[in-house]
Amino acid sequence: MTAIPDSRDPSEGRLFAAGNGVLVCRYPVATDLPIPLGITAPAGLRLLTWAFTGFGGTEPDPAGLLVLHDAQAALAEGGALTLETHFRDVAIACPRPRPVAELTHPERGALGGAVLAAVTPETLDALATLFTLLAPAVADAPVPANAPRLTLARDGDGAATLSGASVPNYLLIRARTTWSCARVAQATLRFGPAPEASLTLAPAWGTPRDAPVEAALLLGAGTATAAALPAGGRR
Repeated sequence: MTAIPDSRDPSEGRLFAAGNGVLVCRYPVATDLPIPLGITAPAGLRLLTWAFTGFGGTEPDPAGLLVLHDAQAALAEGGALTLETHFRDVAIACPRPRPVAELTHPERGALGGAVLAAVTPETLDALATLFTLLAPAVADAPVPANAPRLTLARDGDGAATLSGASVPNYLLIRARTTWSCARVAQATLRFGPAPEASLTLAPAWGTPRDAPVEAALLLGAGTATAAALPAGGRR
């Protein structure tokens, strides 16, 4: 479907800079909830993922949150962007970016799952810029009783065992305050009454420290799932 150009005045948005060309744009959302599809201007600006916030929560106004990669620093001093949606093109005018740490807790919670679920080999380097800010909002939530059980090898970070028959693409791991990301390079599934997968891991981002692992997130295609860890984590 081709979006209809929006002839109205630009919406007033806000930009938050995370570094490495990564920006978060907060903008007011219309009541018809136009779904973001991409950025048509300026050139070099790419939409990585998005989320809505402020619906039934503590935020005063519903808003959209766009995670952008500004390859040509087109919005380094602020400016206008054009968001393509499935209804219409939306013009958004933004002042100079503020630090990304100024995102509110509800905004971080809304973006956290979206960012982690959007991790692919093509987006990892850019989205990893936001991991330490946004991952805690997902990792610190209560782990469901039926969460997959993850056991990391005690002699290194190159292997793990995961209960269930689903295999993630990446593991995002927190050891004390340090985050790291490992790619699932190979998986061997064992089916039966209690299926599990033996995972071979390859470093993808960050440098794990020799400390107990306190949280782990399983990143799949469009999903981010908390894993249950053995008591005491992995040392």
